[in-house]
Amino acid sequence: MDKIKITCRHCATVLVCEESDRGRKVKCPHCKKRVPVPQFSPIEKALRQARHRAAQKKFLAVAAGVMLALVAAMLGTWIFQPVIVRWPDRRPVGELFLASNLYASPTNPRGWFNDSNLDVTGKGGTERFRAALVDYADRSIAILKRTGAQGVIVWDLEGEQYPHKTTYIGDPRLLERLAPEMDAAADEFFARLRHAGFKVGLTVRPQQLDFDYGQPHQAQVLNVRQTLLEKIDYARKRWGATIFYVDSTGGIRRPDEVWQLRSVAKARPDILLIPEHHYLPYWASTTPYIPLRRDDGGRAADWARKFFRGAFAAVDVSDAADDANKILRAHDRGDLLLFRAWSWSPECQLLESLASAPAAR
Repeated sequence: MDKIKITCRHCATVLVCEESDRGRKVKCPHCKKRVPVPQFSPIEKALRQARHRAAQKKFLAVAAGVMLALVAAMLGTWIFQPVIVRWPDRRPVGELFLASNLYASPTNPRGWFNDSNLDVTGKGGTERFRAALVDYADRSIAILKRTGAQGVIVWDLEGEQYPHKTTYIGDPRLLERLAPEMDAAADEFFARLRHAGFKVGLTVRPQQLDFDYGQPHQAQVLNVRQTLLEKIDYARKRWGATIFYVDSTGGIRRPDEVWQLRSVAKARPDILLIPEHHYLPYWASTTPYIPLRRDDGGRAADWARKFFRGAFAAVDVSDAADDANKILRAHDRGDLLLFRAWSWSPECQLLESLASAPAAR
């Protein structure tokens, strides 16, 4: 604190006072009289206030600069991560939907093959289901070959016994409990696809299926990494699965999820993760899902490709044959094209033309 000097009016002794003494009286150590310490003059007070405001502004400017630098550094660390996805094969990937809840019936409670008349229960039920599954697999394999696909994702391995938002279970560990007829046939089903030369994959969810009073629901978990790794490792070990559609991700509503998915990708570098919901940082460690029938990702996807060199999307072209130019652009920039592979469609026709004449593109 600044010092001020005044002269005692009684004995002429020079007194040294504190700034805080202004407006008060101090005792002279020589004559013991009380001497008033003068207040600031209006001009002094104005100058002092101006200097104080200038110092405050300078401090705030420096503090703001430091805070912005820290925030920028944190955002840079959070968002601009190096791309760790290593998946050079960009041939299409088929989607297999095995069931629909709309066709669930007492004899086909999981709506297999959209056939409410199929009987997978009782005596001979497992055999009837297996025969239908083998036929489905063979038809799909023929389409996969014609379209030049590299692999396939089974969207609803556990069937679709429960309505939205529990439709896709995304937990192959529960197969024996939830769909015993599929559990008995799944090994042969996936082996059939692999022996035909295709990679295999399936849906997993970052939630845990719980039953409260018999009603199933997908419960949120804190440790998404562990939950996904347990499901993924089960499918890898049992069926050799390497492609995983991650259904019902949190996206921007779950800020920690992108880091947990990145940790999964680092722990299992030979797999491909395709999250349903996503935002910018997901592009560094996963292959975001974009349904072309609704949108093409827009500017967000364009910015992502600029920030993350080498990143690519999983573009679902189902029901998007009218947007052939968008499909061709996605193909040309190296995106992974997803398509329904259990029945022939105009999208399959376009993919077949791309596969048969790659040099023309």
